[in-house]
This record gives sequence, C-alpha cells and structure tokens, in this order.
Amino acid sequence: MRNVAIVGRPNVGKSALFNRLTGRRIAIVDAVSGVTRDRLYAPVEWHGTHFRLIDTGGLAPNPDQLEAHIAKQVELALHEADLILFTVDGQAGRTPQDDAVAGRVRELNKPVWLVVTKTDNERLEAGWADFASYGFSRWFTTSSLHGRGTGALLDAIAEDCAGRHDAADAQAEEATTIAIVGKPNAGKSSLLNTLTGEERAIVSEIAGTTRDAVDVTIKWKVREQDRERDQLVTLIDTAGIRLKKARKTPLDVFSVNRAEKAIARARVVILLVDATAGVSETDKKIAALVAEAGRSCIIGVNKWDLMKGVTDRKAFQQWTREQLPFVTYAPMVFLSAKTGENVAQTITRACEIDVVAGQTVTTGVLNRVLHAAFVEHPPPLDRGRRLKFFYGTQTGVRPPRFLLFVNDPRRAQSTYTSYLVNRLREAFGLEGTPVVLNWRARGTAGRKKG
Repeated sequence: MRNVAIVGRPNVGKSALFNRLTGRRIAIVDAVSGVTRDRLYAPVEWHGTHFRLIDTGGLAPNPDQLEAHIAKQVELALHEADLILFTVDGQAGRTPQDDAVAGRVRELNKPVWLVVTKTDNERLEAGWADFASYGFSRWFTTSSLHGRGTGALLDAIAEDCAGRHDAADAQAEEATTIAIVGKPNAGKSSLLNTLTGEERAIVSEIAGTTRDAVDVTIKWKVREQDRERDQLVTLIDTAGIRLKKARKTPLDVFSVNRAEKAIARARVVILLVDATAGVSETDKKIAALVAEAGRSCIIGVNKWDLMKGVTDRKAFQQWTREQLPFVTYAPMVFLSAKTGENVAQTITRACEIDVVAGQTVTTGVLNRVLHAAFVEHPPPLDRGRRLKFFYGTQTGVRPPRFLLFVNDPRRAQSTYTSYLVNRLREAFGLEGTPVVLNWRARGTAGRKKG
C-alpha cells in the first residue's frame, strides 16, 4: 500500500486536511501550533483504490527538545512516504519556514505535490501563485473547512496509487486491535516503540507528550495448535488519561476523549501501571472505563526492572488486585518497556485473550456445564423459593455473552451470578475477558442482566 505523507510547517492545516481526506476526525485540530506530535496513520479507500495517509507534526526552526522529537517523527514519515503532500497556508502566504520545508522535501528525490490549504473562496485560491516558484510538478488548492478541492486531490492520489493495493492490506480489518492506556508518563509510548523496533511515538520525560491516539499495525507470531502463523496486530498508543480535575486545557480534554474512544474500538486493552508510582486514582478510573466498555484486559506493571529487590512481586500483585476491583478478570504481567522484559509475552497473551473472547460454545456443551454448576452448588432460597435453571445459549462474543432461561430472573443474586461466571471461565478458559450473563424468564420477553 502506498504511503502518502502530509508535511509542512506548524499550523498550516495538516491535521484538518488529514481528517478531511480520511473522512474521520482522527487528528486533533487546534489553533495552538504543535498539537500533532507523533505521526498518525489511517487507511483510505477512494473509488476502489487504497492508500495509507500519514499526518505529521510541524517542522519548526530552532526546535526545542519536544520540537526536535517531532522533527524526528517527520523525518521517519518522509522516509516511509511514496508521495509527499507539501502543505502551505494560503491565507498566511509564503514564509521562510515554508522555504525551509520546501528545501528539505526537494532533497528526498521523491514525488512532491504542493497543497495550498485554507483557500475557502475563489479570491483566496489565487494565493497559490505565491508558492508557484517552488516548481513542484503538481499543485492543489483546498479548504478542509468547506471541502473545496479535496475531492480533486483524492482523485489524483487514487490515480497515482492505482494497482498498488495488495491482498495483505485487505486483511487489515481482521487485526487484533490492542489499546495501550494508562496515566501520563506510565511508559505507553516506550512500550509501543519497543514492540515496533523504531521510534514510532515520541518518548519524553514530559508527562502528556502523546496527544493523539497513534495506530501502528505489525505482524505478530502466534501459535495455533501445532503451528505458528502471522497475526496482524494494530497497536494504539493513547494520550495519558487524567482525572477531570487535572484536565487543564481543551486539548487535555480532547486527548482524554480520544483515549476513551480508543478503548471502545479496541479488542484488548493493556492497562499500563507505573510500578514505581503504584496504583493511582487515575489507574482506578481507567480500569472502570475498560470494564464499563466490556473490553478484554491485561494489567501491565511497567518499570518493574526498577523495583527488583525493592518490593516483593507477590505482595505487589495482591495489592494491585485489591486496588483494581473492576478488572479482576485481567491477567497481570510484570514488564519493562525499557529493557524489553516480558514485552513480547504481553502481546502474545493479548492475542490469545482475543481468540478466547471471540470463541463460541456449542449449546449442548454450555448446558452440560451450567446444569452441573446448578447441581453442585444450588442457588440459595429466596423467600422459600429457589432459582430454577432450564437452559442457556450463547448470544455474543467479545465479550462472551450468555442468556440463561430460568423460572424467575428476580431470584438471580449477584453472588450466584459471579459463581456461574467463574464456572464458565474455568470450563472454557475465558481468561482476560469479561463474561456477561443475562437472565430471562422462560416463555416471557423480560430479561435481567446479571
């Protein structure tokens, strides 16, 4: 699949153009320059042609520490790109920063198209002439706000990329999607970089460096019965989630919302806890969000290399379990994104959990397990009457959902529901995923969620 990179100086409208071309609000757009920090990827399909669009941060002169990290991300995107969209601001006109970016992309000996943004009307479209002396072979005037010119740009990209879509790309939707979430500076971007073997996301000691949800798809070796196969895995590095009282700016709020949406579209969530700081109130809030979304989960205790000899692993695990009651179903892995310890194991476990969460159980086997559970440990009496089980069926996956037909759903106590969930986990290996039991009176349309 062809890579098409959007590059330019800060605040020329790159992220707005990215969102318009992808048809989704993926990148954060704000009047403050420097909002986009990592490079963002999104697959685009236009009239049957597929390509991958890359949004980048702005290239700034005399960069500070963070801007230098951003510049490195832009360079990586330029290296990957098959086509470069050099983006300039039609309202602001040509600047020395534009000249510097033009010189850099010209050095690459790759196709470069000039895209003049913010040309919201015909008068502003004439502003492209300010940039004509750059001499790039193709130019486009666009308005991301109104959609002017973006269709023509997509047509041209699709024509350039035609015939380059392969079968592997068509399978991308089958990827196991894993969101890496946690409070700011828990090591999420370090984990992503360790997994991909490159500086895919900016890593900094400045908390809150990642603002967008950054996606990257890799191939991962998984064992299935007696053979190995390649599994596509999409990793989502998210902005650190803060408690509401700590969200200081609209960007903080939008970044947190983006992280919450990443949880919703993930199949498995890795909740990364900073071992040196312990479980915080923010970690507890994130765990509640994961459970509320019904997502499979792994608790990743990061920076464990710094805690060896300082605290006992078993005691830390027990304490962490007590602090995160919403995700009791989640296995715990002690890892170090910095040294790589147990990083591969974490992703392998996530892939295994996704398979388990997506499995279906035959009705006959399910009912044998449930009948045995009711016989071995009958429900307690409720005002002289007992919950009576007739039969059950599976109604969904990710998470596994089961519907149990009984005499009176009101007699299904929470403690007994938990007992049945544990029996199903034990019988079908449902580790790492929520299990949902719904109750229905036989012969009626009513249902009670357990």
